[in-house]
Amino acid sequence: MMATGIFLCLTGVIWLSLLLSAILMGLLVTASNLKLRLLNEPLVFTDFALIDAFMKHPRFYLQGIPPAVRCVVVAGAAGVLYLLAWASSLSVGLRLMGCIEAVAVGLCLWWLLARGSRSDETGPDVWRDVREGGLLPTLLLYAWRCRELAPLPVRPALLRTAAAPESVIVIQCESFADPAELKNEWSPLPELVRCRQEAVQWGRLLPSGLGAYTMRSEYGVLCGDDEEMLSYRRFDPFLTADQSPSHALPNRLKHFYETALFLHPYDLRFYGRNRLLPLWGFNDVIGRECFSEQDRVGPYVGDAALTARLLTYLQKNDHFLAYCVTIENHGPWKKGRLEQSSGAEAWHQHVQNGDAMLRELLAEIKGSGRDIMLVFFGDHRPALEALPAVEGLERGTPYVILRPNGPEGSRVSSEPVDVTPAELHRSILHHVSS
Repeated sequence: MMATGIFLCLTGVIWLSLLLSAILMGLLVTASNLKLRLLNEPLVFTDFALIDAFMKHPRFYLQGIPPAVRCVVVAGAAGVLYLLAWASSLSVGLRLMGCIEAVAVGLCLWWLLARGSRSDETGPDVWRDVREGGLLPTLLLYAWRCRELAPLPVRPALLRTAAAPESVIVIQCESFADPAELKNEWSPLPELVRCRQEAVQWGRLLPSGLGAYTMRSEYGVLCGDDEEMLSYRRFDPFLTADQSPSHALPNRLKHFYETALFLHPYDLRFYGRNRLLPLWGFNDVIGRECFSEQDRVGPYVGDAALTARLLTYLQKNDHFLAYCVTIENHGPWKKGRLEQSSGAEAWHQHVQNGDAMLRELLAEIKGSGRDIMLVFFGDHRPALEALPAVEGLERGTPYVILRPNGPEGSRVSSEPVDVTPAELHRSILHHVSS
């Protein structure tokens, strides 16, 4: 009703206002269904914050929109513009009526959202809430409740201990997963298998996202906030990350490592990283500008080039914390990428390069003789085909924590430990400060 009132105020034509409202609702439902198909999650309010990112990095998102839908959207947009120019009226009365309707319904909606916000006791459950309450009420209520959340508590920096590793390297590997868990005909990654036998901790990482949502895993590992603590912030914690900088690894470990490196061969304005990194305590940043076109493997900078840059840094520096985010295996995965017969085979080729990165890093650390702790994990599983719109799909990715030159007794953990990204954050703090 509020949308219809706004459109009536703008056009002065009742039938056109109703049509535009129906189109708007149809777009929301279509977008939610497409997201379910690609990422196994309904539309949430934080997705609207990605409009700017969509304009700047369209290939990240266009993969989820079938060509037929793109054509319909373009043709529909042209048709709407034509209708606005042809059918709009200068009727002052109808425009005033639309203005009154929009204000009256907006005030009513404001009251309903405030009342609905007070009744929340269980926290977000997007599948349940969309199923029981509908898409539009869920979008509005979640946005309202997120706005009213209390700030997260401040966390102190940890005090340095004598047994801490000299340096810590954390690798967030894009779309890294065990191929054998995705397809029966694919073999396990050999270096990952070997590292599990040498790790001080290993198992499955349990991210909330599937096929995307790098920022959720990244925030969880960097800042250690569980989804229960984040509440309605959980859908895109980067949007409110500037409110709790004391939670970040560099700030928690600033008495251990004065130098904190963030390495990511992509535009650091994505997710606002350029703004957040200094707040989190990163004082050394390497972005896309430090890489060339020759470093690409497929559409993005390859893991080999990132490994070379990181190893050069390791050889020239000591007593540092490094957090590295790879980009090589980012979607979309399409037939012909890396000259493969399908998008899935292209992903499979890229993930083997990620395994080679793990092998090279571990070999260099062992050869250096330095006590360097390596943490390697996949941020989410790839979405290589259309996903069913059901809850409970497997989302686990592998992680390993290795300290090959550490003190005796800290070498091997025989049993896997499954952790959320926030729990992996706490595991890193434990192995550094215990």
